[in-house]
Amino acid sequence: MLSKRKSILLIFILLMICIINGCSNNIFSSKELPNLKNDNLVVYVAFNEDEAKVLLDGFKEKTGCNYTFLRYPTEQLADKIKNRQILGEADIFLGGTADAVELLKMNNCLERYAINSSNEIPMQYIDSDGYWIGLYVEALSIGINEDRWNKEFQGIKKPKTIEDLVNPKFKGEIVLADPRTSGTGYTFLSYLVQSMGKDNALKFFKKLKNNVGQFTDSGFTPAKKVGMGEYLITVNFINQQLIVRNSGFNIESIVPENTGWTICPIAKIKNSKNDKASEAFMNYCVTKEAGISLKDFSMGFSTIPGVNYPNIEKAFTSYKLSKEYDFKKAAKDREELLKDLEEIM
Repeated sequence: MLSKRKSILLIFILLMICIINGCSNNIFSSKELPNLKNDNLVVYVAFNEDEAKVLLDGFKEKTGCNYTFLRYPTEQLADKIKNRQILGEADIFLGGTADAVELLKMNNCLERYAINSSNEIPMQYIDSDGYWIGLYVEALSIGINEDRWNKEFQGIKKPKTIEDLVNPKFKGEIVLADPRTSGTGYTFLSYLVQSMGKDNALKFFKKLKNNVGQFTDSGFTPAKKVGMGEYLITVNFINQQLIVRNSGFNIESIVPENTGWTICPIAKIKNSKNDKASEAFMNYCVTKEAGISLKDFSMGFSTIPGVNYPNIEKAFTSYKLSKEYDFKKAAKDREELLKDLEEIM
């Protein structure tokens, strides 16, 4: 038997191990954030406003920092910053897609910033050059209004692949995000190009357009319209559909094999006016506390260790994400692809 002194020593060692392991998932604690009561953070937001507010409100509670945010569709926002229309007016680019933030990086619109706990986030979710960090992962999914399907489309095979969507029976029943304004829409277009080849993808998109009743500026809007039954089918990110489903609408999600995907990023805008607040906000966003708060609104697969709920994590890892899809290529191809798209639209 162990002596009393040895027993106490063993308990102390085990306790220290537990503390160290517990902290390793969140190297930067929100308790370390500075007092910013006299500061104001300006953020450009390219995802759901509720997601932005939960992060900014949490940050304000911890630091006292006031904030202003402006919401734009992803591609529209990226264009405004890239063309220097609004460069330097805000401190942070938050949300959107990885190819959009890569576009900003390519055009020298971002500043490097090494987040204290970024070494805990898997490397595939972090820009290798240090310009942005991914907060959660999104996979493209086919969304179907289950109530309308059961009433109006019984006997028809449900679309399980993107190619199934050109079925003439779906004419006018599909709603998609416009690739010219929406990061969701552009991810879909770029994914088609990278998986089919440019010529075949543009031919396919032209054929698919015949079945599209509406293109929306925002990537989230199609999920809402399908949820409400205004349209039968969409293709957008799975978490956008889950948000609608959790609001009480009967929307089914079917994730195709080798589907396109993206990473929802955060980055520091070049020539921002408030370095201290912007860097503190980036540090806050990768804490476990912020990750859990964001997940309740985003329904995305968090990149932050210890955040994902086991059932969601299991479901997400069952999706077969495309290994070929390349965010950097999507950014490089953007100008040319959108020019080609104009002829189709």
